[in-house]
Amino acid sequence: MKIFVFIKIFLKYNQHSAKLCCNTFSNTKYTILTARTFIAGLTITLLTFSGLIGQSEWKSFGPSDQGFEIMVPGDMRDGQKKVLTDLGEIMPVTWMLEGKPSDSNFLYLLSYIDYPQGTFHPDSTEMLKEFFLEGLTTHIADLRGDLVYSTEAPYGSYPGILFRATYDNRKFVVKGRQILVDDRLYFLQVYTITQKSLNPDMDRYLESFRLTAHTIK
Repeated sequence: MKIFVFIKIFLKYNQHSAKLCCNTFSNTKYTILTARTFIAGLTITLLTFSGLIGQSEWKSFGPSDQGFEIMVPGDMRDGQKKVLTDLGEIMPVTWMLEGKPSDSNFLYLLSYIDYPQGTFHPDSTEMLKEFFLEGLTTHIADLRGDLVYSTEAPYGSYPGILFRATYDNRKFVVKGRQILVDDRLYFLQVYTITQKSLNPDMDRYLESFRLTAHTIK
């Protein structure tokens, strides 16, 4: 399935990655590069996913035993694939919902990836900033877009960012949110045309994220 094209990028990167030492610098460098690869994969997923799904009323969505929920205007579908890396097994997962031409937004994406336990030290503020920056920069570059703004947007004490960007000569807009919960990265995105880019459903989706199996710090 085309939804898994980004896995090939993961594997290609890992074939060329050097063996890592168990120190902060090595883990930081690997994590940032892996984040860039993961974000690039999300872009390919966006460009290759096809087929419209009719939307319905907003409802709560939360995969079984995953510890989170969001509000979505329809039924999402998913894809996942195990990837073996130098830091262990990683399983990127993407859930997506496409809207009809008459809807406010034409695509909702939710992706998450679990990094090996202990990859992110809670006090590594600079590492986290670089992690988010690298991922966002890669994503915007792969869209051949322009960043409108980005700002810190934590969930409780869990670090995160909120961003807005345009692409395809400003015909389209994407607004997204990244949240790092322990060693799991959540990446929520919503896409629309510029003429509809101020619709409230974008924020409704991005702000609906809730943890259900963690204590909010």
